[in-house]
Amino acid sequence: MNDVGYFKPIDDANPKVVLLTIDDAPDEHAIEMAKTLKELKAPAIFFVNGHFMDTKEERKVVKQIHDMGFHIGNHTYNHQNLREVSNKQQKKEILKLNKIIEEVIGEKPKFFRAPHGANTDYAEKLVKDEGMLLMNWSYGYDFMADYMEKEALEEIMVNAPQLGKGANLLMHDREWTNAALPGILEGLKEKRL
Repeated sequence: MNDVGYFKPIDDANPKVVLLTIDDAPDEHAIEMAKTLKELKAPAIFFVNGHFMDTKEERKVVKQIHDMGFHIGNHTYNHQNLREVSNKQQKKEILKLNKIIEEVIGEKPKFFRAPHGANTDYAEKLVKDEGMLLMNWSYGYDFMADYMEKEALEEIMVNAPQLGKGANLLMHDREWTNAALPGILEGLKEKRL
């Protein structure tokens, strides 16, 4: 990670690497997305929200994704824009979810991503003090109306101008992203950055 929360390849690592991330899990498609990623041997980080972990069944989904080999990251309890709430509420949003994640997977999350990319100085310090890495993204499109369908999303994710070595790709637990994921992964492999 660089100083502002962006992923970058390690100098000696494969320079063709990109980082795949899935936010807002486990809503409806997280397990299927994890299975697709695993089948195509593509590691990813799933950033979960606490409000999607209210039931035993939802917590089992997160555990299953973790047991498949994926990292589980903190995306706040309520998907709260941290710039709109007090420091006390920011702390609650982050630490409450850390506790739940640790109960479910047996370890505290290593990564934190603020909803909407709305980081605050307070949250950045809290995350650092918790021993977590702040994570942003290079690009993502699946939350924009023009890309809420399979073909358009595949096209932009594979051909975005921001795609390059070490790009951090933002995706979400959504129906259209789930449908586009195999094509995105195949397209990225063909790119051979």
